[in-house]
Amino acid sequence: MDPLLRASDLVVEYNIGRSTTRALQGVSIDVYPSGYKLGVVGESGSGKTTLGLSMMDLIEPPGRIVGGQLEYGKKNLLEMSPEEVRRFRWREVAMVFQSAMNAFSPVKRTADHIVEVITERSETPKAEAREKALSLLSEVGIQGEHADDFPHELSGGMKQRAMIAMALALSPKLLIADEPTSALDVVVQKQILFLLKREVSRLGLSLVFITHDLPLLRGLVDDVAVMFAGEVVEKGPVSRVLNGPMHPYTEQLVSSLLTLDTDTKASEITSFDFSKEAAAEGCRYRLRCKYAFERCRHERPLLKKREGDVYVACHKYDESTA
Repeated sequence: MDPLLRASDLVVEYNIGRSTTRALQGVSIDVYPSGYKLGVVGESGSGKTTLGLSMMDLIEPPGRIVGGQLEYGKKNLLEMSPEEVRRFRWREVAMVFQSAMNAFSPVKRTADHIVEVITERSETPKAEAREKALSLLSEVGIQGEHADDFPHELSGGMKQRAMIAMALALSPKLLIADEPTSALDVVVQKQILFLLKREVSRLGLSLVFITHDLPLLRGLVDDVAVMFAGEVVEKGPVSRVLNGPMHPYTEQLVSSLLTLDTDTKASEITSFDFSKEAAAEGCRYRLRCKYAFERCRHERPLLKKREGDVYVACHKYDESTA
């Protein structure tokens, strides 16, 4: 099956003053059509949100995409005109942003945000757009009496529901959800995850779910891509990757999940400077890795198929080092 969206060797840089940081370094991801669900996981600073924004061509200065390709169907998104990109967003690919509060204007009522998305990107009359907005809000659990509330009058969970309704307004084929449950309590988290899963199934959407919280991926996504310092270090079926991690970083992430029986020393993740790791020669993870050897200092490991459908970027699995 051909992918709906394909990122190939994507490179994103941020230029701040005289320094340049590569937020993505040669990232390749395939997202398939009609209900495919991909999880993207990693700690803060790993490049997850940058990848999501890149898929919408939403990288803004001082950031820029400096290498690779981003294909949607048969089109290279990076070669589209501004008008073509404008039509692409929300119609083909939509995004639920990390902070729902920042996505809404404080002086507009909730339904008006959705009406604006519909009328600005289609020829739908305002009255019809209003009717559709109310229907969408109802679908995500926001009834009529709250549709005209201002954003500050909604709870965190309701704002996130409204953001999902807005993302679905133009019936996109792909939904990117960037940390949609962060800062929500566990009960509301479960409600939002159920809502996403239901809407993806009901509408036949594909989903890219970005998170730092590994347990959220179980039962939600088909495959998972693990990111570290701007690179994908492991990729494969979610159950296979989480139950039998192969990359040392994935192993560390899984071991960091705390229970009453967890050895806290063994599960500890030491804080490192991502900018130094991103600039390091060879393997970017080697400064933390307990398996690192000489080759890791000089040669960057490539993402290769290792076992079944699992891809891992780690020298310890290469035959030449066995």
